[in-house]
Amino acid sequence: MRGVLEQSKRLPDAGESGTKVALVLPLYVEAAELWTLLREEPDDSPPLSFPAIPFEGDDPWPSVARLVNAGLGVEPSRVLRLGELDEVGGPGGFRLRACVVAVPSPEEDGSNVEAPPVRLPLSALKRPRLIEERTFEIEGQSVPFAVYHVGRHRLWGPPLDVLLRLIERLERPESGPGLPVGSLN
Repeated sequence: MRGVLEQSKRLPDAGESGTKVALVLPLYVEAAELWTLLREEPDDSPPLSFPAIPFEGDDPWPSVARLVNAGLGVEPSRVLRLGELDEVGGPGGFRLRACVVAVPSPEEDGSNVEAPPVRLPLSALKRPRLIEERTFEIEGQSVPFAVYHVGRHRLWGPPLDVLLRLIERLERPESGPGLPVGSLN
């Protein structure tokens, strides 16, 4: 996986304009399958999200180390840094860097997060129960989004985009062999 993610691209430098945001995409293996953990945001849209934080400079990983502890309740020493997906721009000048990490299975991590994370196998995104197109009002504009219904959850917006980009990268035949992983620290 690390070899696949090494091929990530950065947006051209736009100086200091735009907020750089690091998003943590946690993965773990269960039943010979890749799974991810999302947070349920009851009063927010989209209702499922990944931990994210603005960061300064060019390296999001120091912020990611703090975020896995606060946002996922996983001790940074138990997290392996796998790499990043291509950087994407968003409304308002955001520059999103999805940082992919391997985490322990929720059963064995001793999580200290108050709300348990939503567990989602990546294969569920290949076979959602329903895909609908909905229009959401964002910054005064109507924006259409695909909404995936997976189990009892709805997934759309940046979390869905990030997961679909990861699946696309993993299924690309030219991705090449993986390299040894290193600790987040």
